[in-house]
Amino acid sequence: MPNKHSNLSIILYGLRFSPLPYAEKLKRLRDIGYRSIQGSIMPDMAPAEHKQLIDGLGMEFCCLAGGFESVEKEPEKYIEYCRLFDCDEVMIGTMPTECRESRDGYMQAIERINAAGRALARDGVYLGYHNHAQEFRRFADGATGMDLLYDGFDPAAVHFMLDTHWVQAGGGDILAWIKRCEGRLNYLHVKDYRIAPANYGTGIGDTDKQFAQIGDGNLPWPEIVETALAAGVRAFIVEQDFTYGEDPFDCAATSYATLKACGLY
Repeated sequence: MPNKHSNLSIILYGLRFSPLPYAEKLKRLRDIGYRSIQGSIMPDMAPAEHKQLIDGLGMEFCCLAGGFESVEKEPEKYIEYCRLFDCDEVMIGTMPTECRESRDGYMQAIERINAAGRALARDGVYLGYHNHAQEFRRFADGATGMDLLYDGFDPAAVHFMLDTHWVQAGGGDILAWIKRCEGRLNYLHVKDYRIAPANYGTGIGDTDKQFAQIGDGNLPWPEIVETALAAGVRAFIVEQDFTYGEDPFDCAATSYATLKACGLY
């Protein structure tokens, strides 16, 4: 198991619209208090240079993120990055687009994801699957996509990296899913689920749902943190896809403060 110093992390996806250079984004996050990020391979930066930047800021990677096709084609590259940054899991953001339409497509995705995971597992690295709402669609036999993934993934090679907002958006119970995935869930993506504040003119069924900083939505954070820690989650990775005009660093600071108050560090 990697030796990490912080269980409160963040992925930089929510900062993608900021004009700041990568290094400046990291410095802003460090100033908020973050000492951990979910990292990714930077195509314009040599791995050793990247490691020097992270170390120089007193930060660390909790785990990696990558596109599925890239991980599938070049597992060795991700294994080397994991060795360099002392990580043991690579997250993929979703399954291939062409696999999402049917039950058969899900089974094909499971076969490919297991194969990619096993290629990593030979060197002690897991593949982590990040869900969205789409996996909660129900098929004719009553099973959801998430049920198929849970039953079909090889636990020795593929873990889940549940996303709190997307489980809620799909109609799932995040506390139940954390408990169900115990032993197969090392990292948790955390973002809140908010009913849009300016919804007074909508119809009853048209209320907009939004991504929200931790504590500004409807999810039960003390219970989520307690349940996840009991299930063996090592790091809570803040992610907010959109901030609706708010400064993303302010949103990241709110999420940090809320999770810090829940006992994370």
